[in-house]
Amino acid sequence: MHIKESLWIGEQLRLIADQDLFPLLDIGSSTREFRTTVQPHLEQNIYGPIRQRGGKVWHADIKAAEGVDLVGDLTDPSFCGRLRGLNVKSALVTNVLQHVTDRAALIDGVLSALPVGGYVIVSGPNSYPKHYDPIDTMFRPSVDELAASFPSTTLVRGEIIDSGNWRQWNKAERGRRGLARTIGRLCLPFYRPSHWWKLARQSPYLFKHMTAVAVVLRKN
Repeated sequence: MHIKESLWIGEQLRLIADQDLFPLLDIGSSTREFRTTVQPHLEQNIYGPIRQRGGKVWHADIKAAEGVDLVGDLTDPSFCGRLRGLNVKSALVTNVLQHVTDRAALIDGVLSALPVGGYVIVSGPNSYPKHYDPIDTMFRPSVDELAASFPSTTLVRGEIIDSGNWRQWNKAERGRRGLARTIGRLCLPFYRPSHWWKLARQSPYLFKHMTAVAVVLRKN
């Protein structure tokens, strides 16, 4: 997630009253290290502010790791039943939908955990190269397409967020490699070719702007 996307999400969470936000279910949360060290803007713009509000946040992911409270698969009915028992009021689903094979089943699992009137905040890439975690289905929706993926919800707010190009990102967004080193690495396709292909897919974004799509939905 890039900084501007995290700022947008943080602002939307701020606009939701505590009684409508907490407990909050964070789907595909990744690890505490990822949220605080790998992408420190997540802690600064999203998780830090909501933690300061004192409400309960459940971090859920398919892999067990430090900072993950709930380990399971949202396409598994038994795990979804466990989530319903938490009586959450809202859900955060960021940069997850492009990495699952059964998107509809995951969405059904998220919505089944929410009460009528519950909020779900969703984001993901709109224009961005393929990136594996472990797969990328290249789901790159518009605002309306993303909202339509969540049946029986109403679109509260939605936006295409322009995060600029690679040269405009800071180290937390682009990694440690500078521009000159990146161009040099692109000239060496036979050295670690799998890494080269990843960089080659990203190379148009040296100049092309990356955009994310984000929506706030409310369950009917």
